[in-house]
Amino acid sequence: MNALFERIQQHALTAPDAIALSSEQQKLSYQALVEAVYKRVEQLKQQSQRIFLLHSPDPVAWVIEDLALMLANKVCIPVPPFFSQQQQAYLQKKVSDNKPLPSGTSKVTFTSGSTGEPKGVCLSVENQLNTVAALAERVAEVSVYRHMVIMPLSILLENIAGVYLALWLGAEVLLFKGETLGLKGSSSIHANTFFSALSHYQPDSLILTPALLNALVEGTKRGAIDAKQFKLLAVGGARLSSTLERQALALGLPVVQGYGLSEFSSVVALNAPAAVVPGTVGHPLNHAVVTIRDGGVVVRGNTMLGYWDSPDSWFPSEINTGDLGQFDEDGRLIILGRRKHIIVNAYGRNIDPEWLEAELCSQLSIHQAAVFGDEEIPLTALVVLTSPSTAEQVSSVIYQVNQQLPDYARIQRYVVLKEPFTVSNGLLTGTGRLRRLAIKDAYRVDIDPTTYSSANEVYDDVL
Repeated sequence: MNALFERIQQHALTAPDAIALSSEQQKLSYQALVEAVYKRVEQLKQQSQRIFLLHSPDPVAWVIEDLALMLANKVCIPVPPFFSQQQQAYLQKKVSDNKPLPSGTSKVTFTSGSTGEPKGVCLSVENQLNTVAALAERVAEVSVYRHMVIMPLSILLENIAGVYLALWLGAEVLLFKGETLGLKGSSSIHANTFFSALSHYQPDSLILTPALLNALVEGTKRGAIDAKQFKLLAVGGARLSSTLERQALALGLPVVQGYGLSEFSSVVALNAPAAVVPGTVGHPLNHAVVTIRDGGVVVRGNTMLGYWDSPDSWFPSEINTGDLGQFDEDGRLIILGRRKHIIVNAYGRNIDPEWLEAELCSQLSIHQAAVFGDEEIPLTALVVLTSPSTAEQVSSVIYQVNQQLPDYARIQRYVVLKEPFTVSNGLLTGTGRLRRLAIKDAYRVDIDPTTYSSANEVYDDVL
């Protein structure tokens, strides 16, 4: 027995008919969920197999299997939907080879791999539930009744801060297909379908990427959705534009920005819903000790057991996240960007490209953006437009964004791409982050100002 399942059992005792899981096909009460999990646990205990890949197309079955594997002391490996057939075959081989795992491993979750191959992060039951309990304490003043799953269940943030937290709180978890919600992968949304689903199913809690928050802001402005239906909108996964954050809060959307990493079992810090400070990710949760060392964010307190099949990484006492950060005067964490992504321009100024990309993508006409530059290459934005925007219209939009930026950080060139960054073309991670090295390699001709053999539209002098 673990603390999460104890909570689920308690909900089943006090409100047995309360709905725990809903999908297009079925509704499962808390009592029925307990029975289904116990039935599956008994089946699992009869099997000698220790490691299980989890990739059920039925989201309700997925959650039941996930909980049962945890309760049966088996190892669960959620298979990311963005994994290629080759990657899935590789996973299957590693499982069949019975590769070594750190002692106490309950779940192996794969990081997005923004630059290289994904890494399997090994987590214990304690790792996962420490995060859930800390999150429950941070959002205690909010009464969440209905959480809608937006990200894939295999994404740790949705798995821990979405499903587990909702069940811990006794809420209903809405598990609908992407088509029902108007979502496809990490980079495509049919806005009207998305708004209709939100209005129809009335979730009061969502975990959003900045791109989905941008859509929510536009839907609220248009009157397609009512900001008052929401109680908690947690934003993570990528850099949140300060412009977009201010717009959302001004519309009454209860946005709380957070920060985390898989190696810490997801969330490290989160703004308290009743005390949001824009531009920060809030105070560290009570299971996290965060320090700034040489400008970098270092975390202790709930670190992973290690990376799968890499004994040298096992049982680290702390993790150097690779993120740059600082604390404000009240101890709230501010993330300044990835150290390895920082651009140094010809004048020696350090520029975080994620900051510029977030500001660009807060504009309605820009769907995606990737910014590059160095001592010789001026700041260049590769942009994907939202329909029906034109390249000429974007020039004025970038000019307006530039007026809000310091002179050294202004976009000097932009390139309108014909194709978006997607998981399938290898330019986007499963959680919507840019694969920078792959993008830089794919668009090297566009980024280099001395080359004009590009098949895309290149625009200079937009200052």
